[in-house]
Amino acid sequence: MDLLNITSTIVCNTSLPDSEYVASPPPIPPSYLQATAVFVYTLLSLLTVGGNALVCLIVFQYMGTVTVTNLFIANLAVTDLFIGLFCIPIVLISDYLLSDWPFGTFMCKFTSFAQSVFVVCTVYTLIAMSVDRYITIIHPLNPKLTRRQCRILIALLWTFSLVFSSPIFIDMHIRHTCFHRPTDNETEYSQTICETVGLPSPIHDAYNVATVTIIYLIPLCLLTIIYIRLGWRLYRTHAPGEAHSERDAKIKKSKHKVIKMCFVVVIMFGVCWFPLQLYTNILYSYVDKKVKQEYIPHVYFTFHLMAMSNSCVNPVIYGVMSSKFREGYLHYWHFIHSCCRISTSRFQLKDDRNETTSMMTTLRKCPQPNELKVKIPDMDCDRASSTSVPCSVPLISSQRTSSNG
Repeated sequence: MDLLNITSTIVCNTSLPDSEYVASPPPIPPSYLQATAVFVYTLLSLLTVGGNALVCLIVFQYMGTVTVTNLFIANLAVTDLFIGLFCIPIVLISDYLLSDWPFGTFMCKFTSFAQSVFVVCTVYTLIAMSVDRYITIIHPLNPKLTRRQCRILIALLWTFSLVFSSPIFIDMHIRHTCFHRPTDNETEYSQTICETVGLPSPIHDAYNVATVTIIYLIPLCLLTIIYIRLGWRLYRTHAPGEAHSERDAKIKKSKHKVIKMCFVVVIMFGVCWFPLQLYTNILYSYVDKKVKQEYIPHVYFTFHLMAMSNSCVNPVIYGVMSSKFREGYLHYWHFIHSCCRISTSRFQLKDDRNETTSMMTTLRKCPQPNELKVKIPDMDCDRASSTSVPCSVPLISSQRTSSNG
């Protein structure tokens, strides 16, 4: 059954603000796409929240000494964690479960604003982390960024992200559309949509172009130049002498790993997020006119899933390319496994104690050895011996108690 049949059978109320009639119903995801989205987005949200929470735990608890690079990685994990908590579940509910916006005007503004803040903060955190690696390797004699300076820089990045994303909070509003189904021309249906209608069209278009330029084109060009220079510098670097060749080789190998990891994180971010931003900020009107309406939910689902999947990819990259994070993952895996074993042992010990207590209670009710010689019709005890032999009643009682337990 199409979920929209349940959620949009409300008669259109023309007294609602921003209500308008549309000639054809809005594009609704088909049932199979809704079911796929429920499974995929639920799994994606759980992996994103769990993986990035584990990254923060490793950085601030397991590693002990927190480096500047790890502070940047933790900041990336925080932004991805918030995306898994706020953005993915709300999109799942509004776009696929209900095909309607049930959260009101404030959440319409806040959700889009928050997603923009997280994306902007992620981009410029990647830039800051890459520039720090660049200065450390290309100019090793220059003063390095301290942890205190890094925390101040991260606070400035969040401030810039909030300011840059503020027009989105103004632009987002809800709109009520009224339409007739092709199969039911007598009943009017309504759908609430969260969309950009607050800013004038020229300002809205200029902001979209600025978003793509400042958030993607300029950063990706800058990061490409940085990593090309870093790769060339590391390729040409040789050990200065034979006395410490082994030590220098280890240092060079460690630098290579950090650079490769940062480079892969940058590449994955660009690949995952660029299609959605290009579609929503520039190509939306073109795609809406050129592509059939029934295909639009599939296009949006593909691009949005690519963008959201980036939030759970980074913890995997850290685990594959960093031995320290890999050790941290194994440490907490063994910790969770040990806790589960202890918990299971406690439950088993508790069940054994309950079973023993029940058996002792039943044994007290069983006749004593000198009573076994007396014929008791109500009890089926073993009379083959006059010694103290357990009768069958306690065993039956203990089995029932154990099965109930």
